[in-house]
Amino acid sequence: MEFKNFNEQIQVQFAKMCQTGMLFKADVSGSELWEMYLSSFKNDRKFRDPNSSTHNCNLCHNFIRRYGNIISVNEDGTFETLFSEVKDVDEYDAPAAALDALIKSRQIKDVFFETYKELNLNLNYESCNKTQKTYKLGIETNYKQYTQVEVEVFGVVNTKDIYEFNHFFIELPRKFVDFSGDSIESVTAKYRDRYPVFGRAMEEISLDTLKLVKDLINQGSLLDGTSHLHAIDEMIAYKVKFDARGDFPSDVWLWVAIYDMSERVAKFRNNVIGTLCVELTEGKELNKACVSWNERVDPINFHKATAPITKKQIDDAQKFVAENGYLESFNRRLVNMNDINVSEIKHIATNNEIKSVTIFDDIKPTSTQHKRAEFDKLQEISIENFMKDVLPNCTSIQAYLENRMDGNLVVLTMANTQKAKSIFKWNNNYSWTFNGNLAGKSQIKKAVKGRGGNVDGVLNVRLYFPGTENDYDLHMKQPNRVDISYHNVRVRNSASGVLDLDAQGVDGAQTPENRVENITYSNLNKMPEGNYSVTVNDYSQGKFPAEFFIEIEYDGNITNLKYNSKHNSNNVAVATITLKNGQFTVVAGKDMEVTSSNTISKELWGLESNNFHKVNLICLSPNHWGNNKQGNLHYMFMLEGCGTPFDIRGFHNENLLPELLKYKKVMEVLGATSKIKPKGKHLAGLGFNSTVKDELIVKCAGSFKRMLKIKF
Repeated sequence: MEFKNFNEQIQVQFAKMCQTGMLFKADVSGSELWEMYLSSFKNDRKFRDPNSSTHNCNLCHNFIRRYGNIISVNEDGTFETLFSEVKDVDEYDAPAAALDALIKSRQIKDVFFETYKELNLNLNYESCNKTQKTYKLGIETNYKQYTQVEVEVFGVVNTKDIYEFNHFFIELPRKFVDFSGDSIESVTAKYRDRYPVFGRAMEEISLDTLKLVKDLINQGSLLDGTSHLHAIDEMIAYKVKFDARGDFPSDVWLWVAIYDMSERVAKFRNNVIGTLCVELTEGKELNKACVSWNERVDPINFHKATAPITKKQIDDAQKFVAENGYLESFNRRLVNMNDINVSEIKHIATNNEIKSVTIFDDIKPTSTQHKRAEFDKLQEISIENFMKDVLPNCTSIQAYLENRMDGNLVVLTMANTQKAKSIFKWNNNYSWTFNGNLAGKSQIKKAVKGRGGNVDGVLNVRLYFPGTENDYDLHMKQPNRVDISYHNVRVRNSASGVLDLDAQGVDGAQTPENRVENITYSNLNKMPEGNYSVTVNDYSQGKFPAEFFIEIEYDGNITNLKYNSKHNSNNVAVATITLKNGQFTVVAGKDMEVTSSNTISKELWGLESNNFHKVNLICLSPNHWGNNKQGNLHYMFMLEGCGTPFDIRGFHNENLLPELLKYKKVMEVLGATSKIKPKGKHLAGLGFNSTVKDELIVKCAGSFKRMLKIKF
């Protein structure tokens, strides 16, 4: 019974260790642990023969040898072992204490996992399958009936009784079981590889250097630097924690840090951006380091990068801002309804509701979404005539939010202090910021065409990955199971499909703007009906260190998708394109973000697209308030419930006063690094540049009810 109590306490302790989510192995051998275990008993009774004691059991020996050195890490960096909480089990107290002390005196040497392959084929602790929540490690009990020969040899047993023997065993949660089919050496090797590289990065690269490199990227001083910005941010977060770890042993901290870390961050020091950080930490002159980087990244266009900002430039700009009374003006926030002077408001919503317009009489009330084609025959009106003739008689307006309008989303910003000195070319301290369009969205089709790819197919799927030199590959699996990829590049199949462009592989390395791959179908009649599955594979086995973009085009409809998540494999299911009755439909993969689409609804700043939304307020852009006529006029339609989820720039260089633009580079970095965090309600909606062709569909109510298409 004492042994059962001993093992039960080990099981409780192991369950507690597993709750930390991480298990490791201490640097102590199984034979060393077993010898300590046996030698710690005060009275190790003999059993059966002079070479066998009560505790000298092969099954228990195998358990201690294989699992005795498992540890977990506490919040203060100390260890927990299987034996840390054993107490009041008489003869087992001393061995447990000795094992606990021995293990805690050593360092971590590895992570701990078991493999399903090993459990199922070699260890045979129990019959197991891949759906279990836990897996038994060790043999709980076995039974033995001795023969007459054994009785005559051992003397202390008989042939009549069946003897029960209890042994060490624990239940391992499936989180710590690897199902890949790889060997345990392969599974744990990636962690052992991470440890020294990440450790050197933490020891050798200073926090100041990481922040400096982030500033250089924001300044535009490092070509293609934005593709490394996420890794820099992650490294800064880790470095802050590493430097603030206190008494937490550095080696233990590193093992904990790398446990769930991406390869991109773990191997940061060995990447090109890590090399730059090491050079700067070691004292390489800033300008030379930047020039070296830019020549490596883009030897043709390296001279186009912005020169890095020096400390003197920052000090001079800061002094000028302080001496000329601009400090308060750069502390900015988002604008709400009460911040705008009544004279600048062209329309403010009332509580009147807009009833259905005739065009919607046949639409079922269970659906509020509309297709763009429904509005093709609407009356058109210029924005100038709308503002002059229609708006004054409106009591309420609703605007139709289209997927394509993510680039029209806009917020107003202002100084925290209303009376702060204006930093702009106009005489108020208000400004505006548009939501940025998808980086590279407009370039994808252009890049495909520029490289000689076909952009006029009945179905076109384009891949764009400017942020990495890894070899991303576009695949299309047809309903007939035929796969279009680099394996058959420029070979058109019987369904009229072909991959005509490859990047980083068959067609060689490409510059960032030309990293596009392109699959097109030229004949709808040859395409079999069914599902066309689009996937992207990281052929370089890097598990997607940088984002990629997908553009799907058919029948004049364009859907843009973006992937920027961490992924545990080298394959991403991008989309399923279904062809039925000559019509295509697109369903995005679960890991893909729909950034724009004519056919797929999405959420834009809290509002569902392909729907009408109440307009709370209409105004002109602040550069045309009062007597100002500075620059392009924008029309702002602020929508109820709309709000930016992102940090927003409070100002833009092109709008600043000339005297502030003497410090242009510093201002640019300040704008990028001092963004406004959205808090509470604020005015947000759609903005339209008067010099750019665009259109907006609105429902109007007042002395009349009608639907119009406003032309900009």
